[in-house]
Amino acid sequence: MKFFSQDRFYLNVLFSLFVSIQTASSQDTFHIYLVGDAGDHTESGETLKNLRRELISHPNSAVIFLGDNCYKNLLGGIIPFGFKGFDSSRNTMDKIRSQLGLADHYQGAVYFTPGNHDWWNRTTYEKGKHKLAMEESFIEENLKQNTSITNPGKVFLPQNEDYGPEWVELDHKKIRLIFIDTYRIIQTGIKKGAIPAEENLFYGKLDSVIKEGYLLKQQIFVIGHHPVYLKGPYNRKLKHPYLFARIKASNSSFPSYLLMASRISEVLRRYPGVYYTSGHVHALQYFYTPDSVHYIISGAGSKENRISQKDIKKYNASLKQNEYLLWNSGGFFEVECTRQTTRTFLFYDNGVLKCSLP
Repeated sequence: MKFFSQDRFYLNVLFSLFVSIQTASSQDTFHIYLVGDAGDHTESGETLKNLRRELISHPNSAVIFLGDNCYKNLLGGIIPFGFKGFDSSRNTMDKIRSQLGLADHYQGAVYFTPGNHDWWNRTTYEKGKHKLAMEESFIEENLKQNTSITNPGKVFLPQNEDYGPEWVELDHKKIRLIFIDTYRIIQTGIKKGAIPAEENLFYGKLDSVIKEGYLLKQQIFVIGHHPVYLKGPYNRKLKHPYLFARIKASNSSFPSYLLMASRISEVLRRYPGVYYTSGHVHALQYFYTPDSVHYIISGAGSKENRISQKDIKKYNASLKQNEYLLWNSGGFFEVECTRQTTRTFLFYDNGVLKCSLP
């Protein structure tokens, strides 16, 4: 009897050691989930439901909503061009809540960043800031009441309708998330004229914040709504960009968008291994460029670009090594960060793991 007790003790010790090793291994891995353009449904669709399952399974993590957190089309959708975003109506509150609900009992961090719809596609800062502030306040006030997430007091970044960069550190300061408001930058060049001095200052600040994290050997993610490297219909050339600028400003060939993309990419190329993550394009795209920059587009949270097989073949024919496009499907990305490396995973809207990327 005594021997059995002693043997059981050894088994308990071994089991405890196994559990502690497994727990330590789990805690050494930090998961970052990326989903954008999720604001088109008043209830969580399949993509968000499957994302929630991942969040609950991996509490040592963060989820980032990449802008266009709320859509409201003109005249109930009779006019096809969507301009409006959050307006405190029941419909738009429910659209935001469809995303906030993912954080119920979730033990990680939650972040939102703005897109052009959250600004109501306004062409000037003065016209759009009140609408964006309304959405920011609604999200912040709701998540302040969430007792499970790790960051209830600071979830909408950049704050106060600013350009950014604004950053946070996660996973014992091993990860740096840098938030920028890309539509705020695009706004400054919607009207023809010189680029304001504060925009020029922005790029210097962005470089400084990335460099600081780089010297600390942090894994760096720059987070905005608009892609700076993409393929597909959003990349078509505009013949008359300033005609109907409110519609065209979020096309990557619009002059101020083109300038922003060029200048951000110029900064990123100085820091091999950095990630730039965005939404905006209602598809899933991944690019790992020769200068060792990762570009992720995860804009299929509630909308998907429907394109023909002919166009898919055309876009796929232009792909280079370490480039990936997925159309006509919802989904999201996960980046798994460990002490040694990072791995990127892409999930279909049915929750199935599609592929593992560099």
